[in-house]
Amino acid sequence: MRMCLVFDFDGVIINSHNLQMKALEESYRKVVGKGEPPYKEFFLNSGDSLNNIFKKINLPLEMIPEYIKVSTENTHMILLHEGVKELLSELIDKGHKCALCTGKDRERTLYTLELLNLNCFFKSVVCSDDVMFPKPHPESLLKSIQNLNGDIYNSVMIGDGINDILCAKKAGVMSIAVTWGDTSIDEVIQAEPDAVSDTMQELGEQIEQIYVDLRETSHGKNLCRP
Repeated sequence: MRMCLVFDFDGVIINSHNLQMKALEESYRKVVGKGEPPYKEFFLNSGDSLNNIFKKINLPLEMIPEYIKVSTENTHMILLHEGVKELLSELIDKGHKCALCTGKDRERTLYTLELLNLNCFFKSVVCSDDVMFPKPHPESLLKSIQNLNGDIYNSVMIGDGINDILCAKKAGVMSIAVTWGDTSIDEVIQAEPDAVSDTMQELGEQIEQIYVDLRETSHGKNLCRP
């Protein structure tokens, strides 16, 4: 068998940026009123749970039900990143196992997976409400790897946010940052990912190179078990 590949959802697999902007703006207007929502701070904290994000950036928790309502009513705004299904199919055909590790709640995650016909690609889905401590804590990533019957030495976290990379570091897992997500890559690079991918093709090539490198090390002897 090959590697355990753990993907973040929003920003990596799907493009929900405009929907998140809309949900944040409308919930802010309804609860807070005038002024502009802290968009940049919101996206810098992506990967964590909504509850934790709102606390960190000092937004009232009363916004969350409205945020979720707007998100749920406008799922037509969610887009797949170009080439993602092809990449996932290719990785699975090569024997890799794929998991989803997201800060989104489970109900919305499962609905979106069904909506976009993505269920078949992921053997494990771990959401922020499945764990006590969401990203950047390593619990959700370690749970994802455990669900794949893998280990930290032969796993890779693929994310677009700072919390994805920090989560991987705390878990002792390699990480790849993608540049097409919601967070400025300049910000993400400061978290020191092991690699950076500008395209889906490059991401596939980097994953394959990591696999080749692992096979040449002692850690590469026991990859994800069937």
